[in-house]
Amino acid sequence: MRKKLLANGTRVLDIVVMAVTFFAALYLHAPEHAPEGFIDFLSIKLTLINVIALFLIVIGWNRLFALFGLYEVRRLGNIFREWLDIFKAVTVSVLFLAAISLILSRKNIGKDVLFTFWTSCVILTILARLFVREYLIYLRNRGRNLRYIVFVGSSERAIDLAQKVLSRPDLGYRLLGFVDDEYTFDKSIPKAKRLCTLDDLPALLEEKVVDEVFIALPIKSYYEQIRDIITICEEMGIICRVPSNWFEFQTAKTSAYELDGIQILTVYTGSKHQLEYLWLKRLIDIVISLFALVILFPVLFLVAVLIKFTSKGPVFFRQERIGYNRRKFYMLKFRTMVPDAEKMQDQLEHLNEADGPAFKISNDPRITPVGKWLRKTSLDEIPQIINVLKGEMSLVGPRPLPVRDVLGIDERWQKRRFSMRPGLTCLWQIN
Repeated sequence: MRKKLLANGTRVLDIVVMAVTFFAALYLHAPEHAPEGFIDFLSIKLTLINVIALFLIVIGWNRLFALFGLYEVRRLGNIFREWLDIFKAVTVSVLFLAAISLILSRKNIGKDVLFTFWTSCVILTILARLFVREYLIYLRNRGRNLRYIVFVGSSERAIDLAQKVLSRPDLGYRLLGFVDDEYTFDKSIPKAKRLCTLDDLPALLEEKVVDEVFIALPIKSYYEQIRDIITICEEMGIICRVPSNWFEFQTAKTSAYELDGIQILTVYTGSKHQLEYLWLKRLIDIVISLFALVILFPVLFLVAVLIKFTSKGPVFFRQERIGYNRRKFYMLKFRTMVPDAEKMQDQLEHLNEADGPAFKISNDPRITPVGKWLRKTSLDEIPQIINVLKGEMSLVGPRPLPVRDVLGIDERWQKRRFSMRPGLTCLWQIN
């Protein structure tokens, strides 16, 4: 009941903030359409259209906020994530309001009104939610709005998780104890005690006040017990929390997603916002490669003419390379060697000066006179800008390897290079 009261109170607070900021923006930019006082406000003529519009705005506002999870319990939630969700919800809601005003031909709701309303509503909603959060922390610090929790497991990982939870008094958690077959007293947690064995947990949940259960058992050896505990908590309506680092990865991160009602645990490396970063990186690749092709077109034309008139064969050299997640593509370069140079490589393997799978010779006899100059100035690499524009490569990344070199890789960690697009330049060139 208290949860519902808090959720409904928050809904009302959001509507109040919306109404206050909207009328303030209307009064600021269109004072002739705003009521001059409380009596004038009460004397506003209510038409059927106005009532329908008001109903749609209030319902739509609440539904959009709910869609962004702003009425869910966020006891363990990150405050900055909540602020981001508020920003998204208010933005979409203001667009919804703008659409309604456009349909109803409300000329007094112009761009100035909407912009002021949007900025002030975002700021005031964040401040209102911050006030609610601080008020809940105030109550929890005084013994109200508490949640009694039990930890299943007493390993180092369980103790570490318990310490992190209990180090946040603002969460309002109170530890009842640990449930495990074997338990070693840990002095780092005051008043820590073993409540019962794993077999006696159902009886404990039926007799004691337990709001949440944290499971911190090794999944490999306790899979059946973990499944039974989750089932018991589900039957009794008790919240069950399971840390996502079950598999004890060294550097990987985990996140949960839902697919048609099925919760899917996703394991990944890198930043949590890597999708946004990669989109930005791709945008930079497109803009700079287009600009570079336009600026360097005279150079490209001149080099093409030199190659064509100084040696037989095509202007460009196309070689199959391994790219993102082992996708094959043809990398472009200006031809710097004689035709069929790849077929001659087997005869020169004994002269290879590079370590590992790579093939490098200082004075390669296959290189043409113009090719030596192109390689020295790195102008032979310019056509790869076309690969960048096509999305097969990026401006910066690990250099794409030929198929022969990839087959020669014997260390698995070196194959991580395929987890991103190959680059026109990388650390090797910079060094």
